[in-house]
Amino acid sequence: MKSEIDSFHERIDAALDSGDDVRLGEELQSARAADIAESFELLGDEERSRILFALPPHTAAEVVVMLDEAVRGDVVEDLDTESLTELVSELTPDDAADFLGELSEEEVGEILDHMPDEESDKIEELLEYDEETAGGIMTPDVVAVSATATVADATRFVRDASQEEDLNEIYIVDEDQKPVGTVPLRRLVTNPPETKLAGICDRDPVVVFVGDDQETVIQIIRKYDAMEAVVVDANGRLLGRITHDDLLDVAEEEAAEDLLRMAGTDPDELETSSILQAVRIRLTWLLPCMLGMLLTASVLRISEPEFDVALFAALAIFVPMIGAMGGNSGIQISTVIVRGFATGELASTKLLRAFAREGRIALLMAPVCGLAAWGIVSAFFPIFESFQSASVVFGDHSRVALAVGTAMTSAILVAAFLGIALPFSFRRLGVDPAIASGPLVTTMNDVVSVTIYMILAMAIAQ
Repeated sequence: MKSEIDSFHERIDAALDSGDDVRLGEELQSARAADIAESFELLGDEERSRILFALPPHTAAEVVVMLDEAVRGDVVEDLDTESLTELVSELTPDDAADFLGELSEEEVGEILDHMPDEESDKIEELLEYDEETAGGIMTPDVVAVSATATVADATRFVRDASQEEDLNEIYIVDEDQKPVGTVPLRRLVTNPPETKLAGICDRDPVVVFVGDDQETVIQIIRKYDAMEAVVVDANGRLLGRITHDDLLDVAEEEAAEDLLRMAGTDPDELETSSILQAVRIRLTWLLPCMLGMLLTASVLRISEPEFDVALFAALAIFVPMIGAMGGNSGIQISTVIVRGFATGELASTKLLRAFAREGRIALLMAPVCGLAAWGIVSAFFPIFESFQSASVVFGDHSRVALAVGTAMTSAILVAAFLGIALPFSFRRLGVDPAIASGPLVTTMNDVVSVTIYMILAMAIAQ
């Protein structure tokens, strides 16, 4: 059974194939902007242009904002300055600023020059803030009134406010324009017109500073379970607000960035549909990993003269197991810590607490894995030995098993240390801690694990 979305996509395809713009307009008339935006990923440039021109300006603007960044870039390339200006004019200031932030300075200048000063001034002010800060994601459209105002006064302000912005609360400010409380809109309906707002407002609103990182903003609003956050400048004066829909967009963006970096790529890959750019970005991460594996090979090559040929061959069989287990245990720990950073959990942001928790986990896991490795080598060593010539003598099997088990234990402990230390180090240096769960760090764990293994093998298995 076809879903409603699949049916909509089929109708749009049929309308496009028919070449009948009237039919296309009828199909689009009752469609949601989100559904139309989703269909753009399956269409070519010409078909996208036909749909945009068939839509009312406001709906077209909504569709463009909802597009994935790469698709939006392709669509924008096909629009002239006049069309772009019309789209931007239909957007709220915060959405317009986000949209223009992806264009060149020259394009932004041309578009703003064609807009009324009142609209362009708001957008220009937002463009001055870093796009990943509270100022970059806030909307300046707020309803702010004095604490001495009444419900009737506030209702009049709400009636005169922008129709394009959702309002959940109005803000109470003092004589210095500093927010001192909020009044949910429902209280304007449930209280008499002459009621003073000071008597029905919620004190101590959730406040963020204009320069706060967007991830910090998410953590604050999640902590206090708020619908909105008030944005203030360094002097505490009201500048704007951050709404729940902005938060959802930011949360999705932050989660996507972390996932991509943990996988060994970068969000820049998704900015365009260029295959070459994606290849360039991924190779930037993968090629250093190849060099890291050469370090592992170098460790084995340097160690080889310390062993007779048969013993070295036996030890080399278990190198992938030790390297992989060290890398995997490091990823587990670093992922837990990076997740704590992202959610703002206080305990996860304290180095000593992280060491206390994850260190104890590693101290329990390491000997278990070491014993398991010792048991596997002891039980299956004869199978590995059977692949060698009957004339080859491996020496004491128990010593090889002991070397593997001890190396496994040590590798997991060292990987645990790296899994804890690296995210905190990257965070201190201003680098995204999610990199600590990526291929580069996994490769580092492999090199360290194999080095430990060969050193212990020299001491135990000889």
